[in-house]
Amino acid sequence: MENMSIKTTFSLGKIYCNIFGHRYRVTKKITSHVNEYQCMLCNCEVTTDDKGKLTQLTPQRKEINETLISFHKKKNPAF
Repeated sequence: MENMSIKTTFSLGKIYCNIFGHRYRVTKKITSHVNEYQCMLCNCEVTTDDKGKLTQLTPQRKEINETLISFHKKKNPAF
């Protein structure tokens, strides 16, 4: 039988976040209502969805946010 090793990452930040919740900071301001956030402890990334709730920042949502930035800049050049 082969010796299989399972790699696990132990992080006190992840444990803290599981117990007490995340400590998010804004990493990118998309519009006045949509932001991207990153947890200062476990580095997980979230964004605001169309209903105003926080959801995981997937590559698809990153692309949506980039498109939203370009539309917003065309509409409001001073932003």
